[in-house]
Amino acid sequence: MSGTAAACIILILFLLYKLIEPGLLFYVPELTPVIRLALLVLMIVLGMLYALLLICISASFKIRNCSVLLLYYLQYLFPAVKLIGKWMGYTQAVCHAYIHVMNRLVLQKKIQIAPESILVLVPHCLQWDKCPHKITRDVSNCRQCGHCPIGTLLTVTRSMHTSLAVATGGTLARQIIQQNHPKAIIAIACERDLISGMEDVMPLPVLGLLNSRPNGPCLNTDVDITALRNLLTTITGEEYERT
Repeated sequence: MSGTAAACIILILFLLYKLIEPGLLFYVPELTPVIRLALLVLMIVLGMLYALLLICISASFKIRNCSVLLLYYLQYLFPAVKLIGKWMGYTQAVCHAYIHVMNRLVLQKKIQIAPESILVLVPHCLQWDKCPHKITRDVSNCRQCGHCPIGTLLTVTRSMHTSLAVATGGTLARQIIQQNHPKAIIAIACERDLISGMEDVMPLPVLGLLNSRPNGPCLNTDVDITALRNLLTTITGEEYERT
């Protein structure tokens, strides 16, 4: 019920703004972007407060996993906030906030999973675009030449005894997950693919890590290896040799 109320509040605020927007544009056009930003911040704050409420409820009743929290957050808040963010031109900021909240919901449970039960799932765009070796079916085909981060990812996951897989899209990613049966996933991708993937595998615990795109989308992308190491250490509770 609280989720429905939050969604209704967001919808009412959005409709009220659309009602007064023509007048604002005519009389005070310079304030319109400020009001849009304030409305977006309010939407995000409402979402964060609702997520915090669910976390508190979870802690009080000692729910063993956060799948219920994630489902409620997705069902009642994120679609509405994302729609408003897209309309205001803040889609990326909303997606980043969403991924951050989802990660926090997983980490706040302080789960510890054996490294062998963790899958690090990465996109094919991390591979050097001129590489002749096919790694989507067998990542060990990587020659670790240093042209792309795949070699470093392979070194890190091997040292931690976790699985590493490269996927070209959502269909292959789902196949890899079904074959490996992981208990948790650390997924690396862009905002769109990361969010859709997190939704697809719920309630399986997923930690999302955004890739960087110095050459534009889907071409020779990169990833923060230190951030990945920190996530692995947190979710396994084990330290490992840094290479």
